[in-house]
Amino acid sequence: MKILNVYASLNGQTEKVALAVTQAAQDAGCTVTTLNIRTDNAEIDPLEYDLVFMGSGVYSWLPGKAMLKWMDAQMEAAKKAGRILPNSPRVPGKFAALYCTYAGPHTGEAEAVPAVKYMGQLFDHLGMTIAAEWCVPGAFVPKNMQFMNTQGRMGNIEDRPNSDDLAGVRGRVAALIDSLLPVVKAIAA
Repeated sequence: MKILNVYASLNGQTEKVALAVTQAAQDAGCTVTTLNIRTDNAEIDPLEYDLVFMGSGVYSWLPGKAMLKWMDAQMEAAKKAGRILPNSPRVPGKFAALYCTYAGPHTGEAEAVPAVKYMGQLFDHLGMTIAAEWCVPGAFVPKNMQFMNTQGRMGNIEDRPNSDDLAGVRGRVAALIDSLLPVVKAIAA
């Protein structure tokens, strides 16, 4: 499978997850392009890939500003190319998986769900099937917010995402690729 893993990481938490996604996809024998949109300025067409992973931190229930900007640019390019169609017809063999890191100090994972749903709309509009949505706990890094790592609803998240979280991500990536590979191969044949 040809995979794109695009992410935005402000403080390194999402990057930990992104690197676990890339490693698991490579271990599964896939060709992976990994793009940190905060530092890499590459022209990318998501529809050139069989599976696109996209990840961001969560900021007030939405992806970060860099991801929002990237998504807007992708939508504009898709509109200009005539790819945004009524009823968003499915493009066979094209899938997306969304992930985020979140601290959820007030209401837990419920603070993260809107961000992955929002990110998924880009791919839904492109006709790609949303194959997975994952929310991974991540500690607050800014010094003025670190008290939330122990006082929030999720308990102590100081070291998250930790090795167990990242092992879980790698397992989910491997399982997702295993489940989609027969579909992608059948369409390519």
